[in-house]
Amino acid sequence: MGISEWREGLRREALRLAEEVAVKVKGTVFLVGSYARGDFGEDSDVDVLIVGEFSEPPHRRLLHVVVPAELIALTVEEALRIVERCYPLAQDIALGIVVKDDLLIAERLISAAKRCADR
Repeated sequence: MGISEWREGLRREALRLAEEVAVKVKGTVFLVGSYARGDFGEDSDVDVLIVGEFSEPPHRRLLHVVVPAELIALTVEEALRIVERCYPLAQDIALGIVVKDDLLIAERLISAAKRCADR
């Protein structure tokens, strides 16, 4: 197996994990970070952003989701604030891969996040 096939396999596995998360939650799900950008390495973790209608505090929002990935759970309001204020996570949203968009907000978040790069 060559390096490109090995990397493609790693990325497919990252997408599979993000899809596994998407099945378990209601909301908008992005694969973000190095696997979305394509600059991942052997030791990179899989980062999945979930934008949902949460009422719990951040540390309790996804206790029912057990996958070997780093999960970031935000409310719609929190996600909008991140892209409007161009926080570092906005770049990840701009380059992220939409896995599921139950809330129909992915396009708005990506568009706002891409404006941050233009600044």
